[in-house]
Amino acid sequence: MARHLYLLVFPTRASKINGTRSHWAIFIPDIVDTSIGKLIQVLGTPFTGYGLKFRRNYNISTIAETFEQVLLGEVDEKWTEKAEEKRKMSTDVNPRDEVERLAKRVEVPGVSREPLNPLVGRRCQEWTRDFVDLLIGKGILDGSAIGVLDRVKDAEGKQL
Repeated sequence: MARHLYLLVFPTRASKINGTRSHWAIFIPDIVDTSIGKLIQVLGTPFTGYGLKFRRNYNISTIAETFEQVLLGEVDEKWTEKAEEKRKMSTDVNPRDEVERLAKRVEVPGVSREPLNPLVGRRCQEWTRDFVDLLIGKGILDGSAIGVLDRVKDAEGKQL
């Protein structure tokens, strides 16, 4: 059975002056309750660098801030762990399935040499794109997902 894989886009007050851009994360919902699932993201800042986090049994219906959920494609459930029955949210950095192991292989962004310049260095968006590229390269996700990322990025660029 296939599971959807989404890009979650958390808009910020994007500005070329202060160097902020939308935050990107990957969300793989449960097959039965699609508001609960796994959130895979890198968190941090260009000033401090980033760290990879896996949030399990994460309920996106409780997110207070505005976000957009964009379908990237489907992954076979053999590549990803199912949600735990008890539905208790947890956060860690230890991969439990193939999708998470691949996420762990993608280098997280470090400290930017120009943290105020959104065009310099890698951030969560570049990490997410590298992760999606790896999933595509391993045959886990369809190549059309890159086009979706490009459209989201282009839409943000028009807002700056």
